[in-house]
Parts: sequence; structure tokens; C-alpha cells
Amino acid sequence: MKCFTVDGTGLENLQQCDRPTPGPPAPGEVSVDVASISLNYRDIMVADGRYSGVMETPIIAGSDMCGTITTVGRDVIGFEAGDRVLNAPFRNWPAGQLRPEWAGTFVGGAGVDGVLAEQVNYPAASLVRVPDYLSENEASTFTIAGLTAWSALVTHGRIQPGSWVLLHGTGGVSLFGAQIASMYGARTVITSSSPAKVDIIKEKVNIDAAVDYKDPKWPQKVREITGGRGVDVVVDVAGGTTLAGSIAACAPYGRVGLIGVLDGVESTISTIDILMRQITIRGILMESAQELRQFVRAAESATVRPWIDRVFPFDQTTAAYAHLKAQRHIGKVVISLTGN
Repeated sequence: MKCFTVDGTGLENLQQCDRPTPGPPAPGEVSVDVASISLNYRDIMVADGRYSGVMETPIIAGSDMCGTITTVGRDVIGFEAGDRVLNAPFRNWPAGQLRPEWAGTFVGGAGVDGVLAEQVNYPAASLVRVPDYLSENEASTFTIAGLTAWSALVTHGRIQPGSWVLLHGTGGVSLFGAQIASMYGARTVITSSSPAKVDIIKEKVNIDAAVDYKDPKWPQKVREITGGRGVDVVVDVAGGTTLAGSIAACAPYGRVGLIGVLDGVESTISTIDILMRQITIRGILMESAQELRQFVRAAESATVRPWIDRVFPFDQTTAAYAHLKAQRHIGKVVISLTGN
């Protein structure tokens, strides 16, 4: 079968190659013909060696896929051949808190083969059936971008009707975050240095206000937008120096979900802000298969559709990675194996 591999030595070594087709699924697993793969910034970090370092043996790249089950292994309940499915990001994290023995099953990094291939075998317990209204390209974006936003806002962020939510940038996580906030009756502020991008996303996503993150006073402006109180929940995809601004923009008892490092891995933050306003900062390293099912059910009830910036054919996977790395996209970058 055809697949793309990375070894942590740089994006220039993202390689298309042939590997043996997976054999019959093991007990509890199913075989899936992959239709679509959604890219994440994590995939660039893995290729560059910034996520799990240089690997002695290349791994199949990619974390998110949607496809159709072709073969069902022994002891599988609830799935049959022909079902369309999307994958949870860990091969084994069924529910609850992440256990140490599950942590090493995050696909597409740290030595664990990913899903950027024509076929994969996957544990049935870590798959979710795709709602009928979603295409394969759309469904593939739910695994990391959608689930991360859900985790930061709902699982741990506990948003309520009327809550103020701060989202950074116009990538897939932030746009899912805006849609989830709207589902819950929350209000959103987005940071972006591109008025043109903000105008585009306002056409499809409910955004209450936007601020320019290049303005050093952007946290103050966020507080002004919220009547001086600050935001209740932050989905921080940037880290670095942005994290300090996220904390400064928080209301009392605000919750910051730290999920990315686009702005770097080091930050100087105000402990006084955290103490006096009793702010909670939580690292978000994905969520369980159970949480993904809950998110998909909630999204189906509201007919949530992800924003896809561009779809690349499988043989243009390298161009898809380059497009994502250039950060000129709005929403998700998807690779299609079916030409749709």
C-alpha cells in the first residue's frame, strides 16, 4: 500500500513509500480503507523532530482520518463492513483520565504509526461512526481540531450560556471553538492580525469581536470588549508570550486551556494575576474516545460543519504540509485519497 512517512529530521524528508498492506485485523480491531486525512500543526512538529525527536525507524505520518470499514476482527461489537468511521487520536484511551500505559498510543508520533496511508487496522473501541450529514473530508477534521476545542471549552472549560470565550487565530481549532461556543450560547472574541481573514470567517462563524494580536494592548482591549470583566474561557493554541496575554485577559475564575505552542514553549506569566483572580491553567493533550463520541453527537445535533480551507490529492501530500506550515490557511487542510 502507499503511505507517507516521517523520521523527525525535517519536512523535506516526508516520503511517499510502499509498505505491506495490513493483514487481517487482530481481535478487537477493524480494517479501514482511508478516504481522508486532516493535517494538524502537530504533524509538522513530528516531521521536524520537535514533537518526539529523531526516530531510528520512520513512521507513517498523520493523526486524523476518516474511512470505511472493510473487515471486522473477532470480538468487535457495534461495527460492520461498510460503516464510515473516524479515529480517536489515541489507539487506547477509552475514557476518563489519560493513564501512563495509554499515553504511548498517540498515533502519528513517538514511534507509533499514523494514518496517512491507504489502509489501516485500528481498535474498534477507538473509532466513532460518522454522522450521515458529514463528508469524509469533513469528518476527518474532528479527531484533533474538533476534539481539542471541545476539551478546552466543554470537558474542562465548562462554558455556559453567556460565557465569554477567547480564541487565538483562524485555524481549525479556533473555528471549531467558535462553533462550539455558539452551540452553548457563549460569546466569542478572536485574535487575528488579518482583518481580511476576520471578515471571511464572520460570514460563516459567529464571532462577536476581534482584536489584533500584534497590538501589545490586546489583552486590555479584550477586557474592554467584555465590559471590563474579562473572558471566562481561553483556547490558547499559541503558548509562549501569548499565554501571558491570555491570562491577563481572563475574568475572575477564568479557565485557560493551553493546547499549542505556535508562539514558542517558554513564557513569562504573572503569578499575581493567577492568584488574585484564581485562574486555572490546564494543559490539553487531547481527550478520550468517549469524549470524541460526545462531541460528535453534540455536533450532529447542531449540524456543525468544519471549515475546510483546501483539499489536496494524496500524491500532493508534501504540498499540503507546506501549505499548512505557511499559515496562510483559514480552517483545516485535508488530504483526499478518493479525489472528492
